Amino acid sequence: MSLRPPIVLAVSLLAAALPAHGDDDADFRSGLAAFNDGDYARALETWLPLAESGDLSAMYNVALIYDEGLGVEPDKELALHWYRQPAIEGDISAQFTMATIYDFGDGVEEDNERALKWYEEAASQADEQAQFNLGVMYSNGEGTAIDAERALHWYRLSADQGYVPAQFNLGYLYDVGEIVPEDNDAALGWYHKAARAGDADAMFAIALMHDTGDGVPVDDGRAVEWYTEAGERGHERAQFNVAIMYDLGEGTPEDNAAALRWYEAAAAQGHEAAQVNLAVMLENGEGTDVDLGAALGWYLRAAEQGSAHAQYAIGLMYDEGKGVSEDNELAVSWYRRAAEQGDADAQNNLGAMYDAGEGVAEDNALALHWYRLAAEQGNPVAQNNLGALYFAGEGADEDPVEAYKWFYIAERLGNESGKHNRVASARVMDLDDIIAARREARAWLARFRGVAAD
Repeated sequence: MSLRPPIVLAVSLLAAALPAHGDDDADFRSGLAAFNDGDYARALETWLPLAESGDLSAMYNVALIYDEGLGVEPDKELALHWYRQPAIEGDISAQFTMATIYDFGDGVEEDNERALKWYEEAASQADEQAQFNLGVMYSNGEGTAIDAERALHWYRLSADQGYVPAQFNLGYLYDVGEIVPEDNDAALGWYHKAARAGDADAMFAIALMHDTGDGVPVDDGRAVEWYTEAGERGHERAQFNVAIMYDLGEGTPEDNAAALRWYEAAAAQGHEAAQVNLAVMLENGEGTDVDLGAALGWYLRAAEQGSAHAQYAIGLMYDEGKGVSEDNELAVSWYRRAAEQGDADAQNNLGAMYDAGEGVAEDNALALHWYRLAAEQGNPVAQNNLGALYFAGEGADEDPVEAYKWFYIAERLGNESGKHNRVASARVMDLDDIIAARREARAWLARFRGVAAD
């Protein structure tokens, strides 16, 4: 989660902020009728002389036409020109709109100091959106130094008027404790106010606090309730998190069908991990019938977003001909994409493809390279494979000590082939070499586990 950015809402046409009189009044209303009919050119032609003569309502409306590009090319500089006098005279809409144009550099050079000035003008007249945007600027140090006291002041004024984004941001500030002291009770209170108004982000934040025990006791049941509330409002991360809880049976009975439904909701919104988990369930028939075609489709969507897990899974499907025709070249291609991102399983399998010459020319040196990368990450299959190459002198000089070391490590990490190969290699080694290999293996395992060596 993060602070929400300033809110920008479309401004309304002024029918008569400060009404004109006599012929000017008739002209103003003629322009208004043209505007309402969608004849923006005639409206502009009618209002422009009034604006030039000082009619504030006409000035505002001319500004709006240039601001929104209604019948003309958008021109933010002209819009600012015509908004300025109404803003100086106290028109809140003009003040707020000028502030947002400067804030976002919308068609003009970004100028946070001017944005701050005009937000303050509007905020001092109790405009809750301007108050909120001031809170954001003081929180982030935009156009001014970070000022927690002023940020809280403007957020509170906005929040007290019922402005939900301000209520959420107050909760967030107290939750993370970055520019104000952390106060989980205050955070939860503001989140609840925003949640009662239907804010999905606040619901997700409450769920996360109960899920992780952040300032409140861990309560998986309440976490599920709040994730569900947020998920039903389309909150992507809440949908994913409640799917996980149904998947694992945390805070609710395990329910693969419900997990599948929530994963699909998040996946449809582009949530990468949800796409992967949904694909796994479809591949394995969890909560549904096995559907390898659908699984591949979701893996592909996640892979396109860069998921190494999905890329590996696609490689494995082509490698094994699972749901697709076996294609070792495609398997190598997908394994490589995942391996280059550091996926240890993909690195091992890519090493195996080079080792066996499947889908690629046999190359023991490259097999050794990929096995080693996976082995150093703790993959016991790769560790055993790496040991086998060193023992046979393939891809590197024959090195029984290095081979025994990796067999020993693979065995300690649960690989049965590593145990068998360690015993077999010991039969042709000197005792001193075995002792040296064990010493190196134990040192590696200590580093890997983050403990002192024996």
